[in-house]
Amino acid sequence: MFYKHSSHFKKKIKTRINDLIAIDYSILREAGKEMNAAIKEYIASLIPKGFPDGRDLVKEGIEIGNSFELGRNKFLQKYGYKNYLEYRKDCVSKGKMIWQLLLGLSSLEEELDAIKELDEFSNRTGLDIRTIQSIPSMLVALPHEYWENAPKPTSYLMKVEKDWFDHSDAAPIAVIWQDWHLSSPNNLKNTIYALKAGSPRIGTFSQLIWDYPGYKDEENRFSDMVRSLGIIASKRDDFITADTYPEDGLPGYFLDVASYVGYTLVEHYITEKLCGAKMSISYGGLLTEIQPRMAFGMAMHKLLGSEDEPILSYYNGGTIDQWDHDINANFGTGVQEMLIEILVELKYKMHTAISPVSVTEKLRVPTLQELFDIAAAGRRAEEKAKEWLPLMDFSPLEKMRDELIEKGTIFFNNVLDGFKEAGVDIEDPLQMIVMLKRINPVKFEEIFHPSIEEKGTFTPYHPSVLGRQTMNEKERIVKTFLINNKDTLKDCKVVAVSADGHSYGLLLVDNVLSELDATVVNGGVDMEPSSVLDLADEEGTNLILISIHCGQALDYGKQILKLAKDRGKEYHIFMGGMLNAMLPGNTEPVDVTDKLIEMGIHASNDLVHICHLVKQLDSSRKYSSI
Repeated sequence: MFYKHSSHFKKKIKTRINDLIAIDYSILREAGKEMNAAIKEYIASLIPKGFPDGRDLVKEGIEIGNSFELGRNKFLQKYGYKNYLEYRKDCVSKGKMIWQLLLGLSSLEEELDAIKELDEFSNRTGLDIRTIQSIPSMLVALPHEYWENAPKPTSYLMKVEKDWFDHSDAAPIAVIWQDWHLSSPNNLKNTIYALKAGSPRIGTFSQLIWDYPGYKDEENRFSDMVRSLGIIASKRDDFITADTYPEDGLPGYFLDVASYVGYTLVEHYITEKLCGAKMSISYGGLLTEIQPRMAFGMAMHKLLGSEDEPILSYYNGGTIDQWDHDINANFGTGVQEMLIEILVELKYKMHTAISPVSVTEKLRVPTLQELFDIAAAGRRAEEKAKEWLPLMDFSPLEKMRDELIEKGTIFFNNVLDGFKEAGVDIEDPLQMIVMLKRINPVKFEEIFHPSIEEKGTFTPYHPSVLGRQTMNEKERIVKTFLINNKDTLKDCKVVAVSADGHSYGLLLVDNVLSELDATVVNGGVDMEPSSVLDLADEEGTNLILISIHCGQALDYGKQILKLAKDRGKEYHIFMGGMLNAMLPGNTEPVDVTDKLIEMGIHASNDLVHICHLVKQLDSSRKYSSI
C-alpha cells in the first residue's frame, strides 16, 4: 500500500485509501459519467474542516504587503534597472543568456564571501553571472522554537531580518530566495524578510507537500502561505512572482510529463486567479531527456507567458544522469544540456535563466570553484551557440509542446471538475492548497489523467525520465538478485520511507521489494524518526528502509537509534541515498556511510545487498528487548 503517514491521515482516512487502491482504475472516469463513488469519497475525505476562508486571508496578505516597501538591492542600484525583469529583458535584447548559481555553503559568513567572490569572478572573466539563488539550511523553514529537536542538515542558518539584508548588500549580485520560504511553516516571516531585502521572486509553491520535523499545524502553515501569496500579489506592479519548482512537489511522483503541465496549471490557477499574484516556473532537475525537458518549458511559455511577462524563471541542471565516479565526465552531460537551453532561448526568447549544477552534484554540496567551473563551461558554449542555430530543427520540440498543452489542459480541467464534484470549494485558495497537500500524489495523477477516459487505463503519453529509469533499474536489481536466489522475499514485511521530500529513491525501494514479493508498507516522504518507528510497530515489522538525501543522515540515524533503544525493541534499520553530513571542522559535507555502519545501521546504496540482508534478517520478525 502507499499512503502518507502523517497527522492528517487518521485511521479512518487510511482505511479509505486502502479501499481506493483496491479498486480497478480502468473504471475511474467513464466518458460523460460522474467519478467513481470511492474516488469521490476519498477526495471529499481530504477537505479541511474548520479552516478560515482563504479569500479573507488573501486580503490580509495584501494589507501586510502594502504596509512595507520592496527592497532595492545593491544589484539594481549599481546597474540602474527598475526591477529584475528589466535586467532579464535587457539580456534578451542583447542576445545574452541570464545565468544563475544555486549557492548554499556551510556558514553565513562563507555564503556572503562567496557572493563577493562571484562578483569578482564575473568582473575578472567577463562571464557576467549576476544572480544567485540562496539555499540556506532546512531549519530556516521552521519557527525557531523547533530548531533544537530537528535533525541537523547541511548549509547555513538565517535567523533575523539582517541576515537577508546582508546577502543583498554583499555585492551587486541579485540574490533570490525560494527554498524554505513561500510554503514552509515559517513562510510568512521569511517571505517578508526576502522581499524587504529585494528578492524578485519567492518560492517554492510546490514544496507545500514537504513536512518538517516536529511541526504539525497545517491550518497555521497554509493560512500563512495564502497570506504570503497575498503579500506577493500586493507587489504585482513590481513584477514580483511566486515561484514553483514542480519536481519538488507532486510531479516528483508523476510518470507522465503531460501531468506536469496539468498540475502546474492548477498551481497557476491558485496563484493568479484565486490570490491575484504573479507566478513563475523553474524546473529541470528530473526532466533530463532533451525533448520533454525543453517541450515542458515551451508548453508553459505558450500557455502562460509572453515576452513582456515571461512565466519561466530558470532551468535547473539535471541531477539524475551524473556519474558518481570519474566526475569530470559530467561536464559532457552538463554542457550539452546548457547548449540546448541556449538555443531554445535564442529561438523563442522566453527570458529563462540557466542554473547549472556542478559535476559533483550527485556526491555532495559543491564548492564555489566547482560552480564557477560548470558556469564557465556553459558561458563558453554560449559563445558558439549562434553558429548552431541555423542547423536546428525545432519542429519535434514544437510537436511535443503542443501535445503536452492539449493533454495537460485536459488534466487541469479534470482536477477542477473532480474537486468540485467531490465538494471542494475550488474558489478558496486555502482549501485548494490543503487538498494538494493531502492527496496521494500517485493516485492524483491516475485519477485525473486524460488516458483514463481515452483508453480505459492509465497510460503515460510522454513518460518522465526518472519514472522510466526507476522501472529499468528495478528490473536490473530484481534480475541480479534472482540469479543467486531461488526464493524471493515472500513473507517478508518491511516499512519503507523517505526522511525528506525526495520521492524517487523511495519509489525504487518500494518497487524492487514489491517485485520480489515482499509486503512493502510505504510511509511516504518527510517521515520523522518517531513516526517511522510508530509505523513499524503498527504494521508488526522490525525491518525499516530509509531513503535520505538532505545531509541529515548522521543526525537522523542517531535519533532513530536512540528512540529504538528507549522503546526497548530491536529494529533493523537500513539507510540509503545521499549518506553525508556536515561534520565539525569541515566546510563541505562528508560521506558518513562508515559511521552509520559503526552505529549499527545497514548503510548502503546496493539494493541487491540490502535485499539479501532483508531476507536473512526476516527470521527475527518478533521484537526482542535490547
